[in-house]
Amino acid sequence: MMAVPILILGASGSGKTYSLRTMPQDSYGLVECEKTMLSFRGGKKFARTKDFGELEHIVSVYADHFPVVVVDDFGYCITDIYMRRSWGDEKYRDQFDVYKEIAGRTYRFIEFLNNLPDEKIVYLTMHTDTDAMGNVVPATVGKLLNEKVNLLGMFNIVILCELNGGKHQFVVANKGPAKSCGAFADDVIPNDLLALDTGLREFLGWPTIQPSDDAQH
Repeated sequence: MMAVPILILGASGSGKTYSLRTMPQDSYGLVECEKTMLSFRGGKKFARTKDFGELEHIVSVYADHFPVVVVDDFGYCITDIYMRRSWGDEKYRDQFDVYKEIAGRTYRFIEFLNNLPDEKIVYLTMHTDTDAMGNVVPATVGKLLNEKVNLLGMFNIVILCELNGGKHQFVVANKGPAKSCGAFADDVIPNDLLALDTGLREFLGWPTIQPSDDAQH
C-alpha cells in the first residue's frame, strides 16, 4: 500500500486548521500555503510556500521524519498560479494555458502524494465552493480541475468540516462529498485530527500515533 492523501474541506472558520490542536507536535510536519499564524495556542513551527515545486520538496522531507504531513490551505497554491499567469511579467498569452497548468500541476501533486512511503497520511485542507448543481466541491479556479480532472475523485477519503450549533465537527460520510471507506461507525465525529487519524490508521492496520501532553483538547 502507498501513502494515503486525505482531503479536508470546509468554509473559513469551520475548523480545518483548528483540528490540528490535538496532534502531538512531534507527529506531523505542517506546510501553510497562506496563513502566517495558527488558530490555536501553542502553535507548531511550520514551513510556508505556495510554489508546487517547493511544496513537493518540503512534503518529501517531512514524510521522511513524520507519520503525518498537513498541507493547509492548499487551494492558495492553485490561486497563486492563476494570479501569476493572468497578470504581470509571468502572464500567459492564452488564458486557457493557465487552467491547463493548474490542472496539470494539481493532478501531478496528488499522484506524488500517492507515491510517498507506506504508513504516511497527508492531509490537504481546502475551502469549499458550490457547483451549478448545488453540490459542495473544493474551491478552485475555473472548471477544468473539478469537472475534467475531478479532484474529489482522486481521494478515497474526503472529510467535511462543519460548525454546528457553535460546535466544530467532522462529517466523515453520507453528506455531500464526505466519504471514509467505512472506517468510522458514525457519520459525524468530533473535530479532532488525532482521533480522525487514529481511526483511519486502525482501519488501515497501521501503527497509531500516541497522544502527548503538548496537545490540546
